[in-house]
Amino acid sequence: MNNIKLSNLESIGLVLIIIINHVILNFSKSIIANTGSASALNILFIGIIVLLFVQLLLFLFKHFSGQDILDVSQYLGGKNLKVITGFLFLAYFIVFTSVLLRSFSENLKIIYLDKLPIVVIVIFFIFAITFGNKLGFKVISKVNLLILPVILFCIIFVLLANLKNYDFNGLFPILGSGIKSTFITGLSNMFAFSSLSIIYFLPPMVEGTNSFKKIARISTILSVVLFFFSIVSFLALFPFIRNSEEIMALYLATRYIEFGRFFQRLDAIFLLIWTVAVISYLCIATALSINIFKKISNIVDTNGVIYCFAGIIFLISLIPTNLAQLNFIEINIFKYVVFILLFAYSPLVLIFANIKKRLRGGKNEKVP
Repeated sequence: MNNIKLSNLESIGLVLIIIINHVILNFSKSIIANTGSASALNILFIGIIVLLFVQLLLFLFKHFSGQDILDVSQYLGGKNLKVITGFLFLAYFIVFTSVLLRSFSENLKIIYLDKLPIVVIVIFFIFAITFGNKLGFKVISKVNLLILPVILFCIIFVLLANLKNYDFNGLFPILGSGIKSTFITGLSNMFAFSSLSIIYFLPPMVEGTNSFKKIARISTILSVVLFFFSIVSFLALFPFIRNSEEIMALYLATRYIEFGRFFQRLDAIFLLIWTVAVISYLCIATALSINIFKKISNIVDTNGVIYCFAGIIFLISLIPTNLAQLNFIEINIFKYVVFILLFAYSPLVLIFANIKKRLRGGKNEKVP
């Protein structure tokens, strides 16, 4: 995959599709459950912190042009550290891709496919993952870029079409339970920006440092904007959302839309579009996982690996027994893993690698 060069738009699309899937699968609702009516203010505050964090990453990657976090790990600690870093990211992508797959499958079963066994629904997505990765990452990124405008339009349409149903009293009190819960304990909502995981692997796939900087900044800003408006809309539309264990909030929002007697029950069309968005994310996450495995194992032919990873995702996705377990994994375990891996471990690797390079007086040297 390192030989593949993506355009700026394709790269931004990779980051945005993750955020879109988080909006579809109730990450916005998880934020609201944590900080209540202060969620809109909280996400703006967190957005500023994330932008500063991205700026730090750009500075740390400055002396490792064209190298990803695996290459930097190898420079810092040799092959052993590279394998450790690769394994951590591999486990992260595989496990939470499986959880996302199962979560969306459960929602599909509840909404429309209640008579269909969950295994059959999951197998459908596994076939899509396998087929997409057989076509290659470049094809996946191009297809993702083609469908992304449609998906974004549908989300914006759903949020705007419900304007008449909004009650903005849900946004008050604006500080929710207080300053502490909004700005201190509310920092845990940074888990929603797990799309930063892709940024750690983008440098070898883009043309030059300037492109990497633009991609990282633009995609982060767009992610903050998308989360902000989805949170404001859900707070205004669903006063019960904070304590509800209902299905996808974005899907429920589509049920409120009516344009006369002809345009009713548009939710089926939107659900199809959400399904396409989920498939795109699953293919991208699996492709990144395969690339990580390829780099740490030095294998050449990945055809067999595709089937192996698809099988692993299938098996892990069937481990949770209900939505309550899935919600626990997404809200609790996922949150801590994101903090440790994306906001602590990886930046520390970059910091120590920069210190090592400074002590050696090297500039943009390649890893061995």
